Amino acid sequence: MKYQLEEAPSGCSRQIDGLRDFDALAKESVHQIVSHFRLDIDSANDLLSQSCDKRFTPSTYLEEVSGRYKVGWYDESREHERSFSDLAEAAADYLLFSFGRGRLGRRSHQGS
Repeated sequence: MKYQLEEAPSGCSRQIDGLRDFDALAKESVHQIVSHFRLDIDSANDLLSQSCDKRFTPSTYLEEVSGRYKVGWYDESREHERSFSDLAEAAADYLLFSFGRGRLGRRSHQGS
C-alpha cells in the first residue's frame, strides 16, 4: 500500500498535549510512521490511551468502536471522522492530524 499526505481540514489546529514522546516520529515520512506503528503496536496503543484520557476540546481523537478505529476532530460534535480497520493506519492518521501535518491518505496502485 502506498500512502500520501492529504491536507488537514480547515479550522483544525495542532493538538500535541501528551504527545511529546512522538515528536520525532511525527516528522518522519508517512510510510515510516505507518511502518513504525506496524512494528511497535504498543506505541499505537499508547496513542489510543492518550486520546481516551483527553479532557479538553477542541481536539483530535482516536477511539476504538466495534472493532474499528475512528480518527477525527471534536469541537462540540464529531467532525472530519475517518474509520480504519487497521490500528497502525489509524494511529498514523491521528499522529499526523494532531501535529498539524495533514491526514493519512491512501493511493491506489491503479493509474499511478
